[in-house]
Amino acid sequence: MTPARQPKRPFGLGTYLLMVGGLAVVGAILGGGAALLGEQPGLLGLVLSFIPIFITMVIVGFVSIWWWRGIDEAAREAHKWAWWWGGSGGMAFGAILLITLTARDGVLPAASQELSAADLVVGGMMTILLFQLVGYAIAWAAWWLKRR
Repeated sequence: MTPARQPKRPFGLGTYLLMVGGLAVVGAILGGGAALLGEQPGLLGLVLSFIPIFITMVIVGFVSIWWWRGIDEAAREAHKWAWWWGGSGGMAFGAILLITLTARDGVLPAASQELSAADLVVGGMMTILLFQLVGYAIAWAAWWLKRR
């Protein structure tokens, strides 16, 4: 007979802070590398900036899987619920805001009129992501407050 396996203890705040700190260091190093290497002209610069960013995202993906496997079922449900409702709601609100601002002449400052198409696309993407993350954080907190 094999001894019964003890249930895994979920990760705590210390593990979370270590994970976030470690990923911040990895992101700073590889992001700095992408910025420095990306100064090369043409295709070489594109490839040299892509590689560190890609490596960073692969590391983040593996750490996310490791983290997901180490949290308990309640935490998983909180994250799923918060991403669905908070992320979707934030994305919808952000889209409404962006569409409203871009559909009306004279609402945006004159400086924004001088931005390139790429700057506007990246700005829109980052704005939507910000609204998704804020919505997620609000929904996550609401989920836990409702169940505590």
